[in-house]
Amino acid sequence: MVSSCWPYRLKIVCLLLSASFFTPTLFADSALLKQALKSELITQSLLLDITAAGDRLVAVGERGHIIYRDALNKGTKQIWQQAKVPVISQLTGVDFATADLGFAVGHEATILRSSDAGVSWQLVQHDTEEAPLLDVFFISAQTGFAVGGYGLLLKTQDSGKTWQNLSDKLPNPEGYHNNAITQDIAGHLFIVGERGSVYRSTDLGDSWQALQLDYDGSLFGVFSTPAGQLVATGLRGNLFMSLDTGNSWQPLKHAGEQTLNTGLVLDNLGNNSLLLLGQNGEYLTGAAQALNLHTLSGRYSLLAAARQGNEWVAVGRGGIHSLPLPTTADR
Repeated sequence: MVSSCWPYRLKIVCLLLSASFFTPTLFADSALLKQALKSELITQSLLLDITAAGDRLVAVGERGHIIYRDALNKGTKQIWQQAKVPVISQLTGVDFATADLGFAVGHEATILRSSDAGVSWQLVQHDTEEAPLLDVFFISAQTGFAVGGYGLLLKTQDSGKTWQNLSDKLPNPEGYHNNAITQDIAGHLFIVGERGSVYRSTDLGDSWQALQLDYDGSLFGVFSTPAGQLVATGLRGNLFMSLDTGNSWQPLKHAGEQTLNTGLVLDNLGNNSLLLLGQNGEYLTGAAQALNLHTLSGRYSLLAAARQGNEWVAVGRGGIHSLPLPTTADR
C-alpha cells in the first residue's frame, strides 16, 4: 500500500472475523479501554472524520479524540469541546442517524454510540483480535453499516445495539479492505476499497454484486450527488464518476496529483458543485468536468469535511481547517 494516508486509516491485524453477531458484551481486554485524555491541543491533533449532528459538527481522530462544536448563535462564541469517550483507540469514522443518535468506529473493531448529539459516548464493541473499522453509514435511525479491513462488513437493524457480520455476502474472496460506504438517491448501497473494488447492493445489504472499474489501485471514498452521479476517489488523484448506478465508470481529469481521500457535494452551491479532499493540502472544487485545484496553506492532508452555516470545515493532519471556498464560482 503506497498511500501516505493509509497508516492513519488502517492498523494491520492478523485475524479475520469469525463471529456472526457483535453484541455489547464482547469486550476484550485491551490497554485501549480507558477514558480518552483531555487535551488543550485536541483541535490540532490528527482528526480522521467529521460530520453534522443537526446544527452541530462532530469530529473523531487519534487516541479516542472526539470533539464537537455548536453553530454560532447570537451572543455566543463558537468553541470546540471535547466529548467523554471510553477508549483511546484511533477512531476513523463517524455518522449520525439522527441529530442526537450517532456512531463512531475505529481500530480493534471499535464501535461507539452517542444518544446526546456527541457529548458523551458508550462502548458497543471493542475486540483486540478483530479487524479495524474504517467507515460507518446509517440509512435510518434503526439501520446502519460499518466497513473495514479484510473485507469486513457489519449491519445493525436495532439502532446499533447489535451488529450482524455480513462479510461473507461480499464477492471478495481475497479479503480486500473496504474503505468507504454510501447510498445513492435510488437507495442502492455502494462500498469501495482496495484494488479498485466496488460493490453494489439493491436490497439494503442482503446481497452484493461486484462492479467493474478499469483501475486496480485503492479507492478511499465514494459519495452520491442529488443529481444521481456516483463519485469514487483514489490513489494519486484517480477520480471516477458513474452516471448509471455503477454499471460503467469514467475517469475525471483534473490538475491535481495527490491521493484523493474523499469527497462530497457543496450543497450550498448547487447539486453539481463538488469538493474533493486530498493529500498534501490539495483539494478540488467545481463541476465534475471543470474541477479547480486549490492548496491549503500549510499543506496539511485533508481526510473529510462538513458544512456548518456558510463555513466548510475540513479535518486531517493538523486537526481542524476552515476551507476557503468560493461562494458563487465553480458552479
